[in-house]
Amino acid sequence: MISLKRIEREKKENTNIDWINMTFIHKSKKIKIIIDKTYPFRCPILLVNEEDHIKWFVKEYINYNKFISKFKIINPCICCDTMVCRWAPTNTINNVVDEYILYYDKYELLHKMNLLYEKSLFDDLIYEHIFLYLLI
Repeated sequence: MISLKRIEREKKENTNIDWINMTFIHKSKKIKIIIDKTYPFRCPILLVNEEDHIKWFVKEYINYNKFISKFKIINPCICCDTMVCRWAPTNTINNVVDEYILYYDKYELLHKMNLLYEKSLFDDLIYEHIFLYLLI
C-alpha cells in the first residue's frame, strides 16, 4: 500500500509538481509520474511525453553515441547508472525528478555541442577543449 503520509511529506518538498495529476513540465516535455502500491519500495515510473524516461534517454544516447565516443565524453550508461537501478526506500519522488532533470540537461548540452561541431569551424582538438570546458 502506498504510504500516503510519505507522499504528503514529499508534496511539501516540491511545489513544481502538479500532485493531483502527478505531472510536471520541464522544457516543453510533459513528465508524468506513476506510483503503484509498492512505493516506496519500488521506484516510481517517469513518462516523458508518454514514453518511459529510460527508453527516451537510451534513444538520445544512441543518437549521440558517435559524438560521445569521438570526444571521449564521460557519459554513464542510463540503463545501469540511474536511481531506477539503485532504488532504495530512502529515495523519494523528488530524487527521481532531480535525476531526470540532470540527465535531460546533460543531453541538451550534448545536442548543443553537436550542433556546434557540425558547423566545422575548428579543428577537433579545439572542439575537444571547448567540450571539456563545458562539461566540467
